[in-house]
Amino acid sequence: MTKEEFDNLAVFVAVAEELRREPFFSEDNHDHLSGYQNKFHATFSHPAFLKSAVLPFRKIWMPSERCAFRKYDGTGGIRDLVFEHHPNRKLIEGHRYWFYTHFESQLKMPGRNGFVQESNRDIIDIWINAQVAHTGKKVGKNPIGKWELKDFDEWATRIGREKFEFLFRTSLQIFGSLYISFAEILAIPLFKKLQSEDGMMPGFEAEVALKYNPYPDPRYNITFDDFFWHLDRESLEETFDRLLAREKFQGLEHLLRGLFQKKSEAIAVICEFDKMEEMFKGCNVVVHEGETQINWDQFRMGGSGFNIFAGRVVHFLPDSDSRNKLDGAYSQFRIVFFDERKRQPNRREPKW
Repeated sequence: MTKEEFDNLAVFVAVAEELRREPFFSEDNHDHLSGYQNKFHATFSHPAFLKSAVLPFRKIWMPSERCAFRKYDGTGGIRDLVFEHHPNRKLIEGHRYWFYTHFESQLKMPGRNGFVQESNRDIIDIWINAQVAHTGKKVGKNPIGKWELKDFDEWATRIGREKFEFLFRTSLQIFGSLYISFAEILAIPLFKKLQSEDGMMPGFEAEVALKYNPYPDPRYNITFDDFFWHLDRESLEETFDRLLAREKFQGLEHLLRGLFQKKSEAIAVICEFDKMEEMFKGCNVVVHEGETQINWDQFRMGGSGFNIFAGRVVHFLPDSDSRNKLDGAYSQFRIVFFDERKRQPNRREPKW
């Protein structure tokens, strides 16, 4: 790997680290679109999160940038660099499908839910060029600048403003998440190996990119006073609600809501019992599995592979692995919950 290529990799690592920290790509971001009889309603995270996420995203997305994931023709870029120089060939080949075949197919795929025929790539390009990063067509040969503001207006009118932004946000999530996974699995480990074992050092520009990340490391005495995300002001109940709303904890949420009428009871058992099965015993939960007679008049709530009845009765459906999945989700939730509470800083008294 040449010195210039290593510097490009270093810049990519810095930008990917920034992208990973953006609230827009957090599991707590739940952009949602609902519709009935061709009338749609969207619920989005704050525009500040979207614009903040686009800044690092476009540095990796745009082929003209030095840390671009791929170039105009799909070759070159950081992707090819990492796949060429990574020493673990078995690991590399195991991920080739996701970062080449799957990635390229996602670029060409029409926007979600059959709303449009335009590709994910064109949806991102027109939004970046005409809305969130620029204000219209750029001068030069850069293909990303082919869109004009009138094109954006025509698309928004034809597709529908709510659906159009939802398509952009979901496309941004798809490719931003792929960039983050690529960095965490392949690019960052390779960068660290080249530093520690081969003694390669980034040049001045790359070092500055790493040093002055908008999300600085703890060695700098910087605290963010976050007026939007409010994670530095969360109560115990707010942290519980935020984490339980994550998609991977959906089944656990149904379980807890069905078993406990009060949120305070659910929080208490999460704090007290290490394992779900211990919680079942400690809270006198009656568990049925497979074929059994159930009084459906006592039904309270259902989940994927299980139902809950009054009197703290849980019935796991036949041929369902939901019990094991819920046990894993319960343990994982406790780890994340306690970790988030440890990060909670001391509340600052308001100045008078």
